[in-house]
Amino acid sequence: MKEKISLFYKLKRLFNRKATQGPWQKPVDELTFADDYLFGALMHQKDVCAGVIERLLNMQPMQITYPEIQKTISPFYDTKGIRLDVLANDGKSLYNLEMQTSDYTSLPLRMRFYQGLLDMDLLMKGKDYSELCHCYVIFICKNDPFGLGMPVYTFCNTCQEKFSLKLKDKSLKIFYNVTAWQTDTNAERASLLRYISTGSVTSPFTKQLDEAAQKIKTINKFRRAYMMRNIYLDDAMRRGRMEGILEGEAREKRKTIISFYKNKVSISIIASSVGKTQDEVKEIIRSELGPNACE
Repeated sequence: MKEKISLFYKLKRLFNRKATQGPWQKPVDELTFADDYLFGALMHQKDVCAGVIERLLNMQPMQITYPEIQKTISPFYDTKGIRLDVLANDGKSLYNLEMQTSDYTSLPLRMRFYQGLLDMDLLMKGKDYSELCHCYVIFICKNDPFGLGMPVYTFCNTCQEKFSLKLKDKSLKIFYNVTAWQTDTNAERASLLRYISTGSVTSPFTKQLDEAAQKIKTINKFRRAYMMRNIYLDDAMRRGRMEGILEGEAREKRKTIISFYKNKVSISIIASSVGKTQDEVKEIIRSELGPNACE
């Protein structure tokens, strides 16, 4: 019974909380396609995922396998892994789509790392290098990642001495700057970028996308899952803040102990002042000033 009451108050607090307190705390009805949780839920639908890829890459209608959402690739226990927003496959090419709303530091290096782990994930299944498929790593950015005002930045490996010579490694890395939708000459893509940037519905596909978004936000299962996720993140943040406070207090105590010791305050008085035993105080002093301290 106590657990149910606790959960009730957590849910109540979640509903009453202001959206400005943190990106994970936005009320479910205010979620947009650019928000990670709704983006993943919508891209999990094959027709939505295919429609987004077709318009971003200006491709013909495609058939994709069931999109994987939040797929984790961590080839070895002690190495850094990645969690992909969306991973789709049409039988010939692999498409990794990431929605980037903040933290634009080191994006090109992140792309390089993602590409490497995607290739490793394929090869670990026993395939030969020659069997590596075309791979598109796509970052959809809410702000301009390079500050040049372009809607699309496409990168492929080219010989620096002869630009007409392409490496043909079947990899393409693309950044979309949704804020520059007005300068995109591709009408369908411009409409999609505009929808991601402003929420404006200006084409049949963005109307379909918006209707799907509004519908999924009314589904109780989606709403409950989103709220429970927020409660988990909220609790994790609270624990993190408390741990930070405790770590800060511990550092201050260490500083106080060392300061008192250097000013020739007795060990017994130091221990009494900071609420530690004399042995604990001596251990801290020795760890900071060397094993011969407190002799």
